[in-house]
Amino acid sequence: MRKFLIVFCLFAILTGCGAEPEPESADGTFTDIAGHPMEDRILEGLQRGFYGVPPDGRFRPGEPATRGEFLTALWNLSGRPGDAKTALAWAADAGYPDAAPDEPITRQEAMSILYAHNGSVSGVEAMLTGIYDSGFRDSGQIPPEGKTALYWGFYNVLIREPEPDMIDPSGTVSRGDMADIMIRYADTFRGESPENSIEEESVQ
Repeated sequence: MRKFLIVFCLFAILTGCGAEPEPESADGTFTDIAGHPMEDRILEGLQRGFYGVPPDGRFRPGEPATRGEFLTALWNLSGRPGDAKTALAWAADAGYPDAAPDEPITRQEAMSILYAHNGSVSGVEAMLTGIYDSGFRDSGQIPPEGKTALYWGFYNVLIREPEPDMIDPSGTVSRGDMADIMIRYADTFRGESPENSIEEESVQ
């Protein structure tokens, strides 16, 4: 009996028997977001067309979003459905802050892209720069060229403090957070963004 069990276990390991199959999305929704804090926001982003459901049905809400994924969601938010290659070409042509498309996007990079997309227009937050500089313990880690956009994003509640008195400019944006950020940005600026008044470009 013992020999049989050993042989069976080896067979199972080699053939993959006994392993749970990868979940698949049979109903066009995600299979791995139930109970996640951003579950409702992720589903709302799906309904708004910011992203689609991959064949395996996984959204991977806790994993870092890449710059390419973030730009694709923004491209779709702008009413121009397309793939990541099209979105990246659009971003490069528009002069948005550059970074490797497959690398995780940081909070600073995400806000710089949205700030540029919204016309690089500052508001009341510009008068709060000194307060933010002294209020955030890690404000010295913000590159000078990224400070305006990061504070703009914080003032408009696109990002929040990951912990008290911290803004975490180099922290990565998770895919769940990306869904929340896109919804907040769309609800706050969608009708005002200069990008939305430009006729749809043909980007190859």
